[in-house]
Amino acid sequence: MTNTAHAVNRTSAIDPTIWRVVGTPLVAATRPGPLSGMGVAVKDLYAVAGQRVGAGNPTYLADAPVQEHSAPAVQRLLDSGADVIGIARTDEFAYSLAGVNAHYGTPPNPRAPGRVPGGSSSGPASAVAAGQAAIGLGTDTAGSIRIPSAYQGLWGLRTTHGRISREGIHPLSSSFDTVGWMTRDVQTMDAVTQAMLPDRDSAALSGEVAVCVLPRQMVDADVAEAFARSCERMRNTTADTHHHTKAAANTAADAATGAGEDSAVTDTAVTADTAGTATAKAAAKAATKATARNGTWDELSLDADMFDGFLDIFSVVRGYEAWQANGDWVSGHMDAIAPDIAGRFRNDALINEAAYRRGLERLEQARAMVRSLIGNKVLLMPTAATVAPTLAQQDDTETAAYTRQQTMRLTSLAGIGGLPALNMPIATAQGLPCGVCLIGPAGSDKALVAFGKELRRRLSA
Repeated sequence: MTNTAHAVNRTSAIDPTIWRVVGTPLVAATRPGPLSGMGVAVKDLYAVAGQRVGAGNPTYLADAPVQEHSAPAVQRLLDSGADVIGIARTDEFAYSLAGVNAHYGTPPNPRAPGRVPGGSSSGPASAVAAGQAAIGLGTDTAGSIRIPSAYQGLWGLRTTHGRISREGIHPLSSSFDTVGWMTRDVQTMDAVTQAMLPDRDSAALSGEVAVCVLPRQMVDADVAEAFARSCERMRNTTADTHHHTKAAANTAADAATGAGEDSAVTDTAVTADTAGTATAKAAAKAATKATARNGTWDELSLDADMFDGFLDIFSVVRGYEAWQANGDWVSGHMDAIAPDIAGRFRNDALINEAAYRRGLERLEQARAMVRSLIGNKVLLMPTAATVAPTLAQQDDTETAAYTRQQTMRLTSLAGIGGLPALNMPIATAQGLPCGVCLIGPAGSDKALVAFGKELRRRLSA
């Protein structure tokens, strides 16, 4: 892999809506490695040696101490040969999916000018999309890697919850926070994934694919059409090459697996009952119904109420943990926080411990159900419910709230499951970026990226 393939555009003026601080580089690689020649934009939640963590808020930044050591995730990139170009913007306290920051402005969306960049890993995403960095290091709690990747036409990986240390990262919700990264192409995504995850995958892929069938009201028509068109093309090319696709994914990830050989298309329904009220035993039965096929390409119908149940769990657990992590500082600085972010924290402060404990119990049940449902398949679903809203749409409070709700319904499945999720960029008929989200079993991160790489090759054939 040559350095020229990852050359970045650093000649233009520094955009303060993208970058908080930059260097030449800001932190040099510790040694040559597989990522030599690649520059990293680090989300302003990570500890970077010699720098402060600002968390998207200038008042918080002013009070923050200088970090003595880089977060393990940052250090691993440096040890793999990458340079840290700079620290890039985040939505305030990572508590948004739009990419808007009231204090520093909204980073541009180079792939869809005049539209929001997506967040909360907005700065790293815009830096990568603009060619100013090869790698965007971010976090994903409710979709903060997947959404900016979908909005800006990037590859983006949310890793399995807990697989990479979150030490040195400003927290939002420990039950959902994960490390992730974004790149412009799948080859770089694969290289970064291999470097960041040197251990073997703990789960293999069966080679089976389940296409998520959603109620029409959950996804805008232009995104739904792009998703269906891409899945149909991938299904047609995969049907004749199932063994090669599966072997490519698991061999590249250094994992062993087995799968059935016959091809079929089936339709299995999962309703709110199987998601919200089933015992672990009943959930396992539902998952068995969904996966006990020898086919390589199934359809899986999911009920809208199931996603609403996921959101309810998520809002309680995430909300309580967000206040526990940030409440001491936030409660004394409400006037220094954007109104929408402050409003979320005020709601979080009302969640009591008893409600949180019940939420954790529901999360445990729902997580077991989702993992049983996925099994060793790859689930495909739209990454976001819409294309990136225009700046005018985002300024409309009602429209912004609706878009956030619709998008979080989709992103909640991987979050509740604690599963790896990969955005594969596609486009609508009008040429606007959107995404196919590949969700795999816990611990299958490297195989999932390799599988996505193979699907992209077939989609482009």
